[in-house]
Parts: sequence; C-alpha cells; structure tokens
Amino acid sequence: MTGVPSVWAFARSADRIRSAADVPGTEVGLVLGAGVRWDGTPSLILQGRLDVAKDLYEAGKIRRIIVSGSPESRGCSEPAVMRHHLVSNGVPADVIVLDETGVDTWQSCRRAAGEFGLRELTVISSRFHLRRAVAMCRRLGVDAHGVGHDAAADWRLERVAARGARRELLATVKAFWYSH
Repeated sequence: MTGVPSVWAFARSADRIRSAADVPGTEVGLVLGAGVRWDGTPSLILQGRLDVAKDLYEAGKIRRIIVSGSPESRGCSEPAVMRHHLVSNGVPADVIVLDETGVDTWQSCRRAAGEFGLRELTVISSRFHLRRAVAMCRRLGVDAHGVGHDAAADWRLERVAARGARRELLATVKAFWYSH
C-alpha cells in the first residue's frame, strides 16, 4: 500500500533535498508548521524549522519567508507564533508573510502555487517530511527544493522524530492520492 506512493515521493524529490549550503537561492522559503506549545511558543520541531529559515535568510538563500500553519493551534495562530519567533531572532517582520490556511502540507503547497502564484521556492521542514512536501509542490507546478531540520539529531526529539517518520508513510499515501 505504501510502496507506490513512497516511490512517487522519492522520484519527485530526487536531487532536491539539499543542505543550507548547497540549496539554490530562491525568492521565497515556505516554512511548514509543526505545532505550538501550551505557552504559545513554537514546539521544538517547529523551532528547528524556523532556525533553518533564519539561517537561509541570513545566508541570502531566500529573501522572503512564508510561515504556513493552522490559525488555531492550542489557542494561538501558528503562523503568528512563527513570525514572532523569527522577528525575535533578528528576521525583519516585513519579509515574513503569514498563511493561516496551511492546516496540512497539501493546503500549504496549494496556497503557495495558487494564491501566492509561486513557481519556485525552498520548502523548509523536518528532514523526514521533505520528500513528500517537495513532491507535492512539484506536482502543483512549483520548482521546489527542500532544506530540513534534522529533528532526530536532537536527543529531546528522537521519539517525536521517529513517530513523525512513521506517520509520514501514511501521509505520503494520502499525498499521492490527492495529487493524482
């Protein structure tokens, strides 16, 4: 059941998962949401993604950042929390665009392609999530590369990353069916 969708995601993202040092520059980086803590701060996984976005911005690899997530995550707007974190860490507010319709990866990618009219971008997510996210953006006509935060490298996130990787198998099946 997961074989064909996994091959699809792998093929659509081949040679497109990069490090921050070797990703081609694009106008926009799309940061995919990953939850907000009860205190209104980014989850550790989301914080890792935001740190990657900040690094890409500072390196001149992206010039604008779309933060995409749920408008209601534990009582907070996930994109607003994401913007606050980035601004608090030195990213200018005027380069950050909020997308509060990104309740899942498909919606975030569809909005990037449709509403924002993007034809190329850098997807910023967790490493285990990038193949599917890049494949979905490419299916929608966006020339996408991905740079990931390696959540599994952080001992505090090992179990969360393992659970995310298992969830990713089922999410890839769903993405395959959405895009075909």
